[in-house]
Amino acid sequence: MGFGIFLLFTLIFGGIGGVAPIFLPESPHRPIMKLMLMAGSVCCYAMWLTTYLAQLNPLFGPQISNQTMALMWKVWS
Repeated sequence: MGFGIFLLFTLIFGGIGGVAPIFLPESPHRPIMKLMLMAGSVCCYAMWLTTYLAQLNPLFGPQISNQTMALMWKVWS
C-alpha cells in the first residue's frame, strides 16, 4: 500500500508539473505560467515527500509519563 500511495502522488504532481504546462493557452505570459506550475508542483511534491517519509520512520515515539501509564492501565483494564 505504501508504494501505491507514493506512485499515485508522484504521478499527480508529475502531471501537474510536466503535463499541465503543455495545455496552457498561448499568451505573452506563458513562460511565467509554465514556470509557476513546474516550480509549484516541485515544491508541493518535496513537502509531501518529506512529510510522508518522516512518518515512515519517526525519530521518536510518544512520550508517556509513568503516572499516565499507570492511569491508563487502571482505567483500561
